[in-house]
Amino acid sequence: MEEIPATVNERSTVLVVDDDSRFLSALGRLVRSIGFDVQIFERPKQLLDYPIPKNNTCLLLDVHMPEMNGVELYEMLAIAGRAPPLIMMTGRDDLHTRQLLRRTKAVAVLSKPFDQTLLLQAISRALASNRSREGQH
Repeated sequence: MEEIPATVNERSTVLVVDDDSRFLSALGRLVRSIGFDVQIFERPKQLLDYPIPKNNTCLLLDVHMPEMNGVELYEMLAIAGRAPPLIMMTGRDDLHTRQLLRRTKAVAVLSKPFDQTLLLQAISRALASNRSREGQH
């Protein structure tokens, strides 16, 4: 199992939104097993009501969900000033998905299925991005 880089705070939180409950549960267990706190949401609107921590937090959002897509969710959080660094994940590689992803400032885009090493690298980059943004304020 990959070790968490020393620069990543062990109290870092990953907020995960995906409408596939089995994938979401498995991903939540994986993120927890590599040392992060994790909050999982099956519906995008659940995240909108959640008090997102400002520090040591990143988002892991599915692109395609029935209620609203992950890009729309991120844009709503950004408008409200509540958007930590973003990692997008998708099971589709089509023109529509690529166009949606261009609208984001995602630190990484993961194609499902992805391996633990890629996930850890993406989370580490997102959290490092969060810390550098904190240092600018």
